[in-house]
Amino acid sequence: MPLEDPTRVVSRGKPVCSVANSVSGVSSAPFSRLARKALFAPHSARVNGKSPPMTILDKVPTVSDSHIMTLADGRDLGWLELGAADGWPVFGFHGTPGSRLQLTFDEDAVRRAGVRLVALDRPGYGLSTYQPARRLTDWPQDVAGLADHLGVDRFSVMGISGGGPHAAVCAAMLGERVASAGIVSGVGPMTNPQSSDGMTRSNRLLVSLAHRHSKILSAIFEVQAHFAKNWPGKALDLVIKELPPADADILRRPDVRAIFERDVRRSSRTTGRAQAQDFVLFASEWGFDLTSIRVPVVLWQGDADRNVPLHHAQVMHDAISKSVLHTFAGEGHFLVINRLEEILVGLSA
Repeated sequence: MPLEDPTRVVSRGKPVCSVANSVSGVSSAPFSRLARKALFAPHSARVNGKSPPMTILDKVPTVSDSHIMTLADGRDLGWLELGAADGWPVFGFHGTPGSRLQLTFDEDAVRRAGVRLVALDRPGYGLSTYQPARRLTDWPQDVAGLADHLGVDRFSVMGISGGGPHAAVCAAMLGERVASAGIVSGVGPMTNPQSSDGMTRSNRLLVSLAHRHSKILSAIFEVQAHFAKNWPGKALDLVIKELPPADADILRRPDVRAIFERDVRRSSRTTGRAQAQDFVLFASEWGFDLTSIRVPVVLWQGDADRNVPLHHAQVMHDAISKSVLHTFAGEGHFLVINRLEEILVGLSA
């Protein structure tokens, strides 16, 4: 697990543990007592009469405790909550790769939107158990299980990037429980080889391997996950080199870098396998028809996105009868960073 293992208590269908997120998120190794004392000392503490200097830790927002519940099949499902406890529930799905921590980049925006944001770890990411032979259509059952546990009858879903197909399948399969769905820079169906048109060179290669279900894909992602976990700054710099200016500028922001670095440093041992599994799922038949979605769906997409080009959103918009597509000129894949409040308000209206 990405955090030190807590004491686990077996309970029927209930959360088996609660894991407090540290303020820093810069290491998955257990902290020494002295390190913990220093890390959690109030920011107002003074040393020799002077305030301590600002560090990258001060740029990372504090977040709610993370939780784990045991699903019916024995797998763990991790999640955290942000925002108003009595607000409209929005279940948020992170990108590929990622974890629930990706959705903690702007707590102020979540609070202003007045929603209860429930950020989940998909199988193999964060605190959630890897699920061999997973299908995209398995995800709604996990989401429904958590909603049942939390006592939430109806809710909205929001999927970012690789979370997009997971939001779509919930909208298709959970019926009236899903009031609305948001797909932000979301991956569209990729069975067509032309689906990679307009992507970065590395993404085109990965999609090609996914179409062939190549074993090389898993090896690539395993190496990538190991490198990112140990040298997150260098990994992020390599990613930035392939991105359009709009996305590169966002990822250079210290607050955004801190969130992404925390996420990869805390990544699970199965992140590489989960990422390969995601790509294969995206490049295969999804197991449901987008035309079957009857709930309102809003898509947000930048026309400068080279991770997931605009035509992905257009394909989904054309297939989903109750969909609205918002496009943003000159914005890229990470438009959610500056538009989270707007997106959440739209889903709670």
